[in-house]
Amino acid sequence: MQRFIGHALCARQPMRTALLTGVLWVVFIGSAALPASADSPDLPGPARVVLSRAARLIQDNAYAQATALLREFQAHGDPFPGPSGDDPRGAHHPEIYFALGTCHLLQEDFHPARAAYEMALQRDPDHISSWLNLAQAGYALKDYATAARGFAEAYTRVPSPDPEYLYSSAAALLMAEQYGPAIAAFDKLFAQHAEAIQPAWRENYVHALLAENRVRRALPHIRRLAATTVGEKQIQWQEILLHQYLQLEMDQAARDLIRHLTREAPLQAKWWHAMAHVALQDNRYEQALMAMTVVGYLRPLSRQETRLVADLHLQVGIPVKAVPLYTAALEKDCELRLLKSLVRALQQLDRLQEALDVCRRFKPETCDGDLLMTEADLLYALDRFEEAGQAYRRVAQADRRRAGRAWLMAGYAALQLQDAAAGRVALAKAVNFQGQRQAALMAMRRLPAAGTQTR
Repeated sequence: MQRFIGHALCARQPMRTALLTGVLWVVFIGSAALPASADSPDLPGPARVVLSRAARLIQDNAYAQATALLREFQAHGDPFPGPSGDDPRGAHHPEIYFALGTCHLLQEDFHPARAAYEMALQRDPDHISSWLNLAQAGYALKDYATAARGFAEAYTRVPSPDPEYLYSSAAALLMAEQYGPAIAAFDKLFAQHAEAIQPAWRENYVHALLAENRVRRALPHIRRLAATTVGEKQIQWQEILLHQYLQLEMDQAARDLIRHLTREAPLQAKWWHAMAHVALQDNRYEQALMAMTVVGYLRPLSRQETRLVADLHLQVGIPVKAVPLYTAALEKDCELRLLKSLVRALQQLDRLQEALDVCRRFKPETCDGDLLMTEADLLYALDRFEEAGQAYRRVAQADRRRAGRAWLMAGYAALQLQDAAAGRVALAKAVNFQGQRQAALMAMRRLPAAGTQTR
């Protein structure tokens, strides 16, 4: 039964949800950023003029023309002077590269956009807008490590640290599957900006912790999410919390949570289903049956769940409830385990002829030793000793594991028929099996001497 139960009622394990929810990528792009750049005090005159013209083109959505203008200006300038070399015309000023990158970004041309922002940052590592737009380009290219670096640098370099930058860096690390660094970033975020934490941030912190199997560290956050979220999201986090309790073998915590959930939402079938799962783990079959009965009231049971309910009725001593469930299941799927269970239920109800009929009606083509022995036992219990003896002998000849008991029972059947010769042959074979030796010897003492007529 336990094997079937494990298959039929594994708690609906919360699957790992989408890694990121509610990530807001902060992007400083477009015309609003450019006029301020043209007013930069260290910007040479030629670069200032070009940036003003480019800003107007961007305002008119003429991104390709703005790109060509900036490229032409750079082509007529000196070669790239390195991070700190002289640039008298401003052809390699960070604002020029920033504007060029922004034009590419607005055209969804992400590779050259990323390259332009990296050039801007070589010239000015404190250019916050370039870090943020570099992060955006990296994200668009699924280069999440670059996105994480861009947001982290922006967070570190901005005069007033913005927690959204740090969160976006942590989230990008999570998407890059760099779970250790992601956790470190989330730890810093929660330590330094506790008042700014949003539910989506906590959710992704939990995903990072679970990905690194740091379940106990995640538990307080899961509890909080299970208590404070609403609707389907709350149900999801309640399921995750229950799943973690079960994984950590925190059985009492799991029971307490399930009791709370069934009282709080008694019409949610999944909580009664979970109660049945936990009860089965503790071998509390009556409670499992009660819980599954409630599930059946709330929604139609699956085929496996119906079989489980039948098993539970049989386990707790209510075979009369199990019989119709097994019978209906067998009509749909002639499975050996179901057949054996139905026969056992009928035996417990002393409906032996019906059990025999079921055996013969549904008997699979590949004869099972247990089923053949059960059929023989039913014949014996129905006082059909000749048929029983034949059935026991078939089992003995076909199944070495059951041969000892089969020969012993064949001998008993022969004794009931007063067939001493057949009884002697069967019991002599049973003597060779340790488990049946004593019983066979005692039966043989009741046999008349060889040659005496008894039939």
